[in-house]
Amino acid sequence: MGKLEFMRKSILTSVVVSACLILVGIPAHASFKAPINLENPRVVPIFGYGQPNTSQVQVRAGWSGYLYSPRIVFSAAHSNYSFDKSGNRIPLEPGVITVGKPNSAASDKTGRVKVIKTFVGNFSSTPNIRGLNDFIVYVLEKDLISIAPGKLLTAEIEKELVAAETEVSMHGYGEYQDRCAANESPPCKGDQNNPNKGTSEFPRSPKGIMKLVAPSYFPWLQSPRLEDLAEETLLSDNLACAGDSGGPVTALYEGESIYLGTTPLGFTPGYYCGAGSSRTITQPSGFFSPVYKHLDLIEAAESFIKARSASTLKKSITCYKGDLLTKATGTNPKCPKGYKKK
Repeated sequence: MGKLEFMRKSILTSVVVSACLILVGIPAHASFKAPINLENPRVVPIFGYGQPNTSQVQVRAGWSGYLYSPRIVFSAAHSNYSFDKSGNRIPLEPGVITVGKPNSAASDKTGRVKVIKTFVGNFSSTPNIRGLNDFIVYVLEKDLISIAPGKLLTAEIEKELVAAETEVSMHGYGEYQDRCAANESPPCKGDQNNPNKGTSEFPRSPKGIMKLVAPSYFPWLQSPRLEDLAEETLLSDNLACAGDSGGPVTALYEGESIYLGTTPLGFTPGYYCGAGSSRTITQPSGFFSPVYKHLDLIEAAESFIKARSASTLKKSITCYKGDLLTKATGTNPKCPKGYKKK
């Protein structure tokens, strides 16, 4: 048994044991020491390196994603873009983005695959709501692993889940060390010198309960925020930490785990980790853009892969030199020096 496999089995054993010890209710820092959870086989670590057109310096901590199919990853658009003071979208995309294998250690550099194309929709901001349509699709240079396409939320299924206030799960490589010192209370500083700042080595699931809910769950939610959130899916809470961004929000439906959308930016991100702003009851603390709104991006990614695969199919030609024959193969095969194409 390899060292990493032994570590994973040990982690899973400790998760099963610790699961029996979780207290009911949401602690002050719900994600602090959240348990490692390797049950979702599609949670991937994502890494950004350098400014555009460079590949030398890692300028961004890792974030998370969902492996939909061997070469397609869903993540959060806010990891690639931000907004200026006027609400205009501005790119933050690093020069190189790579994706690690599902549930792999964040420090494991083997098997990572480069992102070669991104597809993003109407990721936007209003004066009242930041980060609407927070969804992006990455296309990988080659297959990360062999895996069938994931099960996705539909508008019809969402109605059922919201009506039942279905509990959802989050998975990601977020911060799970409390930023706050002994004499501090949230929000606490999260600068680079803080020894408690950093992503998890393995994916985790935050403690506490998050449910899909209707706007009526928040009786204080009024216009214009209500109108701005009309196309988003609301959560009863947002327990995510920095680094969880882009990880999957999932739910059980008819016995199967289905993908709903990406872990949200929300209104009070990181609050439960000892970061972010103080809580407020004047607005919902979590929302995300449901995946069924972005089927066009997924189709565009699949078409890109298909076109790229067709253009890179190897061809073969026969070459001769006198009585000698040889074959040349490749995307644009050429005969060896001294040979001519037959």
